Amino acid sequence: MSENPMNSRTLDELSMKADEFLIANDHEKIKTFLESLLGVDYKFESLIDEARFYYILGNCSAAIFSYHKLDWFSDELSKSVIFFRKALFVIRQINFPTDEELFLQSCIETNLGNYLSSQGRAFCCIPLWDNAFNCIQNPVSIISKANNELFLASNVYDPSHRDYHYFTAYLLINLGLESLEQLHPEQRIAYSENSNFMNFKAWFEDTFKPEDFDYFESFEEEVETRKQGEYLKWCGDNKLFINDLNDVCVSEIVYQDIMTLPSFSQQINFALSMHEELMYHGNFDELKNDYCYARYLYFSARNIPSDHTHLFNKTYPHVDDMSHSITNLKASHYKSAFRTLYSLFDKIAYFINRFFDLNDIKYDHKISFDSIFSELKGSKGWKPHSKLKDSQNCFIHALFYILKDIRDVKDSTSVSRWLDPDAKAFSEIRNAIEHRSLKIVDDFGYTLTQSDKAFKQSQLEKLYGDIDDFEEQLQELYGEIASAKKAHNIILKAELETKKQLLDEGLRQAQSKIYEQQKLSGHSVLIKESEFKSRLMTLMKLARNSIMYLSLAIHVEEKNKPDNGAVMMPIEVPLK
Repeated sequence: MSENPMNSRTLDELSMKADEFLIANDHEKIKTFLESLLGVDYKFESLIDEARFYYILGNCSAAIFSYHKLDWFSDELSKSVIFFRKALFVIRQINFPTDEELFLQSCIETNLGNYLSSQGRAFCCIPLWDNAFNCIQNPVSIISKANNELFLASNVYDPSHRDYHYFTAYLLINLGLESLEQLHPEQRIAYSENSNFMNFKAWFEDTFKPEDFDYFESFEEEVETRKQGEYLKWCGDNKLFINDLNDVCVSEIVYQDIMTLPSFSQQINFALSMHEELMYHGNFDELKNDYCYARYLYFSARNIPSDHTHLFNKTYPHVDDMSHSITNLKASHYKSAFRTLYSLFDKIAYFINRFFDLNDIKYDHKISFDSIFSELKGSKGWKPHSKLKDSQNCFIHALFYILKDIRDVKDSTSVSRWLDPDAKAFSEIRNAIEHRSLKIVDDFGYTLTQSDKAFKQSQLEKLYGDIDDFEEQLQELYGEIASAKKAHNIILKAELETKKQLLDEGLRQAQSKIYEQQKLSGHSVLIKESEFKSRLMTLMKLARNSIMYLSLAIHVEEKNKPDNGAVMMPIEVPLK
């Protein structure tokens, strides 16, 4: 890659050119323009310049690779997400942002949210729009969130939840009307006469009264203990309940993991026992239970001191391996939570496989979150599953793009890295926990483990230098030995052979030290506690959203299923 400087003036010119092509909707020029900027290693004068650059790439990429023009699984649809995430990662590194920088951040978050929304990720996009509005009250994010609320209202199956999403959309539309003057003319169309927003507003005011929703705000959850109250509040504040209202409502009414398996048709089959008839309901309940267990483990671990001892591992003397790792109940809870959450995705895949009858039972051993969306039979590269290829179920699409967030998909551009570029990959953490060694290290202790990094690097460089010297000397020696042998100089040949043995031993020892360093330094993954907690929280939210997308995917599928005339009977689901 070549390297080129990129300053504010050049970026202004690029931005103007990009806007010109985008307004003209000239896809050919946008594509040529985008390709001219890729494959070049730019040197930026500031973080804001770098963020602006990736923001331009994201907008251009989104214009070319439209979700409605390409197959829903197309790798090209991930490109704009990557650019927007790169831009967001860069701009969040600015410690004391100006109003201009905050505005750009809000634009990046709004556009990234819009693109995630187009992939069916109706919950993943909401925090981005909320941040965009809180950042600098960007009115465009209000339009996006209001549209998303109307979308959710049309897809949830609980009537009271549907009405609350309508209520939220109504409040957002009114809020947007207050900011009308801040919008560009093309953006004001959303609030024009006879627009969807204004028609919905009129319908809502004819159908509901504001006091109809007072119950949602005034509801108070009864708790048995103070700890239970703290736990419920923590879940609600972090939007961790399996409850679609938790994304838009802050009252205590959301303190329930209420989302369940929606109604679906099932043919009468007397060959099934009662628990087999309720198999999917029980399985979905198990997914929720595993998630809730991991969530509680995180909550329990967060306030345990790093040096706190517990009886579970007090039965043996602990080795101080100088890694400053945390080995108490706190670390064990964190690891168990991560392990449980990560496994949920494969369980969701198995559920989808069986419920939608994607593959024959004989392929059960091949089912995982990685494989569920691809063709299992006789496919060398990645090909979409034949039963999902033409799927219009946007929540199935959402699950596919969550897969790309947590794992790299074969033959696809890596999206997972840009979810959090500074953090270790989810798969690397999981593999270390399950198969190798993962040490969660106190943040200050982690700094200490890295303090001799420069010295270690200098020692490695010295060893590599020694190897080069040994190999060069040996190369010369081979010629001298050959000459001595040819001259029948037995004494000189013996001296040279002795020298060769010494050089061989020196080379072997240097190579052995490098190998040992590689072997031991790669044996265990060391990760800062703050990084692990951040990664774990991200994984928890993705798992939570995935369970809700699964529920809505089934609802959408059942709603669109044709009536084949078979006799069906609704199942009454018993509760404990």
